[in-house]
Amino acid sequence: MKDSRDFAQLPLGRLIARCALPAMVSMSAMALYSVIDGVFVGYFLGAASLAAINLVFPLFLLFSAVIDMIAVGSSVQIATRLGAGRQREASRIFSFSLVAIFLVSIAVAAVVFAGTRPLLALMGAEPVVIEQAATYLYILAAGAPIGMFFFATDNYLRICGWQNYSMALNVGVALLNIALDYLFIVPLGWGIAGAALATTLSIGLGALLSFVPFLLRRTELRFVRGTIPWRQFRKLAFNGSSDFFDSTASSVMDLVVNTVLLQIGGTLAVAAFSVVMYLDSVVSMLVFGLTSSLQPALSYCHGARLRARMHRLQKAIMATAGALSMGAFVLLELAGPWALTFFIAPDDTALMELSLAALSIFALSYLVKWVDVCASSYFTALEQPAVSLGLSLLGTLVAPLVALAILVPWLGLTGVWWMPLCAGVLSAAASFLSLRKHIFLQCY
Repeated sequence: MKDSRDFAQLPLGRLIARCALPAMVSMSAMALYSVIDGVFVGYFLGAASLAAINLVFPLFLLFSAVIDMIAVGSSVQIATRLGAGRQREASRIFSFSLVAIFLVSIAVAAVVFAGTRPLLALMGAEPVVIEQAATYLYILAAGAPIGMFFFATDNYLRICGWQNYSMALNVGVALLNIALDYLFIVPLGWGIAGAALATTLSIGLGALLSFVPFLLRRTELRFVRGTIPWRQFRKLAFNGSSDFFDSTASSVMDLVVNTVLLQIGGTLAVAAFSVVMYLDSVVSMLVFGLTSSLQPALSYCHGARLRARMHRLQKAIMATAGALSMGAFVLLELAGPWALTFFIAPDDTALMELSLAALSIFALSYLVKWVDVCASSYFTALEQPAVSLGLSLLGTLVAPLVALAILVPWLGLTGVWWMPLCAGVLSAAASFLSLRKHIFLQCY
């Protein structure tokens, strides 16, 4: 893409290819690094380390959700203003948002250092797991004030037509992380601290490189002085609140699931769940990459009042996401047992058996779980945060909690594996109804 005007001018097929393919490659690379990180930890460090990361990573996502709120909310306002031809105002929102992200990241780090150990103890984790989990999270938090820019600027690069640069950065960061994982964990033997340090260093370097196009003044967005009115920032934050609460609700739900697993299945159940989540991250990243990459295009068309194009684009997004998820379901059912061998040592038969049981049931959720992601992203792009927030909370927290409360007393540990499918059916139905009502009202 040359600039944001291509959002309104390119044929939809070419637009999706130019925006979504680089983002999906980027997300695949990040998912691959996450998976290989799990492979190194699970294979070389064991089930306790794998459980430690799975316990603590939702905490980091919980605190970093504030960054997502600012980045996504500002991206929607920026793209909408570019669509309306207000470039100077878009640059001011961009510059102010970066300052806000830096300040919030410092606050996030402070909260992580203060609250990690007490929360893990409250969840009922074993002392050895608490020690490893705290070490991992402290290192991630120390790099947060720089590293968080990597995820935020990815949104701004895509708006400015720098999808390929964003893709190259994500792939480079993932490959560097994999190389550092091997170096720190295997030859140097730094254990779980090595895994955290590999992530922190690679993402920090990616964050610094992400500023290059803006510093060279090669983008539509420029660094400018000034602030934005508090009322506008509040609206920005509210519009990004669906992503914030989506991340927050997902993190809270992960903490609840981990706590339930610790109580009814112990560390082994948490380790099995973490293996499944590593595989799930690949599919989730692909769908997220698709929807987030085309969100600026939807916002631009919304700002330019191109409603028919906006609706056609959303239909194409949902068709693509559905095809990806269906393919992932088939692949996991067929090749899932083979994939598990990369995470689990050959002699750990107990973990293998439990992971196989979990994966075969969990994969069914891909039949429906993509729907609410697409719908929530659509309403965020159109600056309708209330609808987007409602769908996000239903899909990531309310429906899963209800399903967990019903299924676990009835089915025990197996109920945890069935929960994503049951919750996904409810959230998909609500998402389809919301989309149908919105498009009907706009058309008539």
